[in-house]
Amino acid sequence: MIDLKKKFLIYGYGISGKSIAKYLKNRNSNYQIYDDNFISLKSPKVINKNLVIKNIKKFDYFVVSPSIKIDKNHFLFPYKNKIIIDLDFLSLELKQQIIIGVTGTEGKSTTCQYLSQTLSRKYKNIIIGNFGNTILDKIDINNYIKTLDIVIIELSSYQLDKIKFLKLDHALITNIYHDHIDYHKNFNNYVKTKFKIQSILKNKGSFHINHKDFISYQNLIKINKFNIYKFKNKIKTNESFHNKLMQLNQSAVNSVIKIIDNSLNIKGVLFKNLPFRNQLIKNKKRLKIYNDSKCTNMENAIMKNNLILSGNKILILGGKPKISHKNYIIEKTLILIFGNYAYKISKNLVYKNSNYFIFNNLFDLLSFTKIIIQKFGYDTILFSPGGESFDQFKSFNERGKHFNLLIKKLKF
Repeated sequence: MIDLKKKFLIYGYGISGKSIAKYLKNRNSNYQIYDDNFISLKSPKVINKNLVIKNIKKFDYFVVSPSIKIDKNHFLFPYKNKIIIDLDFLSLELKQQIIIGVTGTEGKSTTCQYLSQTLSRKYKNIIIGNFGNTILDKIDINNYIKTLDIVIIELSSYQLDKIKFLKLDHALITNIYHDHIDYHKNFNNYVKTKFKIQSILKNKGSFHINHKDFISYQNLIKINKFNIYKFKNKIKTNESFHNKLMQLNQSAVNSVIKIIDNSLNIKGVLFKNLPFRNQLIKNKKRLKIYNDSKCTNMENAIMKNNLILSGNKILILGGKPKISHKNYIIEKTLILIFGNYAYKISKNLVYKNSNYFIFNNLFDLLSFTKIIIQKFGYDTILFSPGGESFDQFKSFNERGKHFNLLIKKLKF
């Protein structure tokens, strides 16, 4: 249990860092702040790195931004057992609520949203964590926490690498693909970190995992400690692309919902697509365009492309690839690749009845696309880059907005 009377160092003063500072201030806790850009911060609580190192043994907790990698060369590495994250403070606040943790490589946000919309028929709930919402700011406003029945937490591998005190009633792993190898060094470490969600699951809590990953990673599953529920991703081949994608999430959502309240059902839930996640942005009679800028994983991009049955489809790839495998097979698709890593991406693919073209940027790519659609009658465009956005954009959001803007500008 976190002791608020102890001394804290907040390491990283972004959105979550500021909410932590406010939370600790309201509880008269002793804390100081360090950020790599500390010179630009105006607060008497801010100290520089030299002062941090000089007084490092005086701190009882280091509240670290999850994305900061604490490796052997980091000055905080000897104090890893004292590192916590913002979510750990919820262990002091969430007493009566049901807590659901959702992790996985792809589909976390969509699954959380689906869970929330289904549960909201009967229970007041909120989604927090990697989803983008911070709950610490709301804790002191009108007893907000006490009004909640359920808290759904989207958990990244970065958060699971550091979290210590928060406990879950239900844990869900959506899927496992190659991801974040730059942080975890190798795929094995990444997988082990994802399965750390078990370390914050209460004894006899429910652990949900798809059948494929259960078979692949049985050695990492604590069989006798939790109630384990396996679900299968059932996809009806005659369904639309959008419905197929929803079915991937439905099995996972159903698995959790049945345990919490068997009277609830996902049928009839009008799910609202999150921006830049399989988002249908153009739905003409002869052309559908999907914006899936959030997809930063090549395996997932190709899996989604395979769900489209059309023989006249275009897959748009780009961004910074996370790994360099050369066994991604693409069939019966026109592949258009853009960005600083386009050539590298093209060499990691195996083409079966498919062609590819490389472009410097999205504008050039979409200008070309407009011409060939008119000439050859392609009916589906899937913008699912399969790489991180940082080669040409600040975030997947910026990339997604730029794509939408160009589609409008070029009058598709």
